[in-house]
Amino acid sequence: MDIEINKNSKIPLYLQIEECLKRLIKEGQIEKGSQLPTERELSDKLGVSRNTVSTAYQELAREKVITSISGKGTFVISNGNFPKTKMLRYNSLSLIKHIDKAIEKALEQNIPFEDFMFLINQRLKDKSHLLNNVNVAFIECNQEQLYYFSKKLELGTGIHIIPLLIDEMYSTTANFLKQIESADLVVTTFFHLQEVKEFLKDTDKKIIAIALDPQIETMVNIARATSPNMKIGLVCITENFAERVFKSIKIAGIKYRKLSYTITRDNDKIKEFIHNCDILISSPGRKKIVKKYINNSKPLIEFIYIPDKGSIDTLMNKILDIKRER
Repeated sequence: MDIEINKNSKIPLYLQIEECLKRLIKEGQIEKGSQLPTERELSDKLGVSRNTVSTAYQELAREKVITSISGKGTFVISNGNFPKTKMLRYNSLSLIKHIDKAIEKALEQNIPFEDFMFLINQRLKDKSHLLNNVNVAFIECNQEQLYYFSKKLELGTGIHIIPLLIDEMYSTTANFLKQIESADLVVTTFFHLQEVKEFLKDTDKKIIAIALDPQIETMVNIARATSPNMKIGLVCITENFAERVFKSIKIAGIKYRKLSYTITRDNDKIKEFIHNCDILISSPGRKKIVKKYINNSKPLIEFIYIPDKGSIDTLMNKILDIKRER
């Protein structure tokens, strides 16, 4: 079993171990029913703490990839068909813990299941005003990031995302302000916060900033597929996105021979660019076209940025405040 981790990477070690094991299971190198090393054995082999391995195993067990049998060991129970990770996975875990505590409390008081469900439904009805729609305007300079934020980010029931480009503040000001009018909350990144605040200073809109980090799976996939002698090629729409990706790869300590990018729309030039690269990275907006010409002959990784957990928590609290005010 070949597990590789990069101790110089900013990706948490337990996540690297988790992703590596999932890859080996998915590729069939670790079959369903196989016994995994003990936490101590794997920690000694990788030169990491036992707590690191324990956390990785706990996450895999939570995802029903592995299971631990007392006195026998830890075994793979998944065939490699893993569900797509949701962006609010860790927020959901926190919610599940609260639900579990409520269930345990009901059991302690011998409350019948039917009565417990009645109480839950009654509270939902009492709090129905919290389910009212909230319009959130997200302002960014990058088209791909806007698309991903508006289509993929799970903010819950009744949340409507209004994606707006920074350029639209100046090129189509009237239309931009019209869309802002319908927004209950304006969200942007810290990089654009002062600019957006200045532009909307004559409005009463609530504005918050969020931090965007590379999706962990994205960085793990790049680190796994790349070696120091490889040429990495990035196909995206804007130079701004390319600069952000280059910075993220550098911070992660990923080694490569050459890193280049293209924002061309010319199909022939895209084909030529792909031909001269060993591994391809695409922004969300260009994945389809790259996949069309790569024909599975080279690794293709979609580079995704997501709000960090702290930003998500702040955003959800602001949305909840708006709902309560109503």
